[in-house]
Amino acid sequence: MVLIALASLVWVPVGVWIGMRPRAAQIAQPIVQFLASFPANLLFPLAVSAIVALRLDPDVWLSPLMVLGTQWYILFNVIAGASTLPTELSDIGTSLRVRGWLWWRRIALPAVFPFYMTGAITASGGSWNAAIVAEVASWGDTTLRAHGLGAYIADATQAGDFPRIVLGIAVMSGFVVILNRLFWRPLYYYAERKFRLT
Repeated sequence: MVLIALASLVWVPVGVWIGMRPRAAQIAQPIVQFLASFPANLLFPLAVSAIVALRLDPDVWLSPLMVLGTQWYILFNVIAGASTLPTELSDIGTSLRVRGWLWWRRIALPAVFPFYMTGAITASGGSWNAAIVAEVASWGDTTLRAHGLGAYIADATQAGDFPRIVLGIAVMSGFVVILNRLFWRPLYYYAERKFRLT
């Protein structure tokens, strides 16, 4: 959740900026689609080398690997949302000199919030799956292990312990379902109801 929030702080403003400029959106969207499909585990050796060289805590520094490949869904959806912002609404904001935080609060964020929710839900689900490979990262003779559900499933898989694999996947699935029911679904319905432009 922390990593989704941090990725949102970075990619929502970038996505709005790109989405409000059709030429930039036309160039950026294929790049973002490529980055979303790029296998993030190819970057794991660099991460493992950096963590070992800098003597960092794997429990903290392996975590960003979970969101590395999924953060692009936030950016892609925010770009899509910003590009559907009616020009009349944008023109009214310009005419009334709505700027700064007021512009973000009254125009940009309400326009992209439903799209952002779709991207955040997708990124969250993808991050749970990525935890399995991100919490146990290897390069050469070096293996870094975080303490988490993903590492539990990865270790059980490597050991061929079928009951532990099933238990780990069942617990992860339970977390995903509970989070979707109690957190993401209410937020998504709120976004649909409150911020629909049509």
